[in-house]
Amino acid sequence: MERFKLTLLTTLVCIAVQGLSCIDARAQTDKHGWSLKAGANRMTIGSFRDSYKSTGFNSYSLEFDYATDPSDGSDGFAAGYNFPVFGIGIVYNTLSDVVFKSKNGHYADMVALYGKMSRDLLRTRHLGFGYDISLGLSYSSGYYDPIDNRSNWFFSAPVLFYAAGGGHLTWFVGPRLDIEAGIDVRHNSSARFAYPNGGLNYWGGGLSARYRLKERNAPTGNIFRTRSVSSDLYKKEWNIEVYAGGGVHACAAEWLAFTKTESRETQAKTNLRKWPMASLSADAIYRISGRFGAGFTADAFWNSNTERLRWADSILYSEEENAASKGYSPFSFGVGLVQEIFYNNVALYVQEGIYLQRKMGIHGEHGWLYERAGIRYYPEALDPFFVSVCIKAHKFKADYMDFSVGIRF
Repeated sequence: MERFKLTLLTTLVCIAVQGLSCIDARAQTDKHGWSLKAGANRMTIGSFRDSYKSTGFNSYSLEFDYATDPSDGSDGFAAGYNFPVFGIGIVYNTLSDVVFKSKNGHYADMVALYGKMSRDLLRTRHLGFGYDISLGLSYSSGYYDPIDNRSNWFFSAPVLFYAAGGGHLTWFVGPRLDIEAGIDVRHNSSARFAYPNGGLNYWGGGLSARYRLKERNAPTGNIFRTRSVSSDLYKKEWNIEVYAGGGVHACAAEWLAFTKTESRETQAKTNLRKWPMASLSADAIYRISGRFGAGFTADAFWNSNTERLRWADSILYSEEENAASKGYSPFSFGVGLVQEIFYNNVALYVQEGIYLQRKMGIHGEHGWLYERAGIRYYPEALDPFFVSVCIKAHKFKADYMDFSVGIRF
């Protein structure tokens, strides 16, 4: 394993060196602000710490970034966000260094591919301070097994979703070299595509170096003097958006009931069913400014596993509790508030809703509040249609991932 880690780290360094040797010669004539960034972090698991003997591990990353500096001809939304940096990257986590208390629990090393946005809130001649957001997919071979790896109920599938957010302090050493100290929180989860789905939260900090393929030319400034987005790039008006979507959901109650009624050998040979879910929604959103829109939403949800919930409740709870439950219905209805944060024709979509009707028995009862958060894309070539992907959650725990298509009026 140590040899594998060293080989992978050496490979990342070689990729960086080869990338520099291939394209640095063209950097002075290239109008784009491309750069390569390599870093190392020390991470620690921040949740369910009673499950582990040791929680620390190392993380190594390599990114290929694009800076929206004014010298590249960027304006509008780039200026409105104080000229952010966008990039793609790969991160390698040595999760096999983590030791479970149980001999029936282990992780394997994890690799994640992600997209990233980094934005300075404060930038001086020599320093930059701001935040980073990353989204992507990760792979790990050390996932849940009811016989050999039953303590690792955090991962139930080899492919997982990856999200990270944090802050950075950058020292602009020279026109091409940056040294950055950062701290961030990261999360991996199957988003209920499979179960069990405890998810893994970990945090830490480290150092990285960025080499720019052309000299830096970003202006100084701070968030309080952020440039406004030109009204030529948007219309300040109300929009009605109607969209339909769906996804799949692995049922937590079914898994718990299954562990009570089946042997581990049977569990090892059986995969939980992926239950289809669907939604139909309508939003009324007013474009407040170039970067923000806000309004109201009405939602209808369909769950295909209500009868399975009834079966699971009969096993997990007493007959008296089951008879006193609120009943079971595949349809739920709700209303809520919504906000969109725009960058060109891409928007971050956040919604907080309250159910007007929901009957999901005992285990499926999560209260009257729900959340949705995701990304929405309005392609100019397909106007007025748009596509989006979001996580529907209860108390900020994933219910399922919803992929939708809609039309804007």
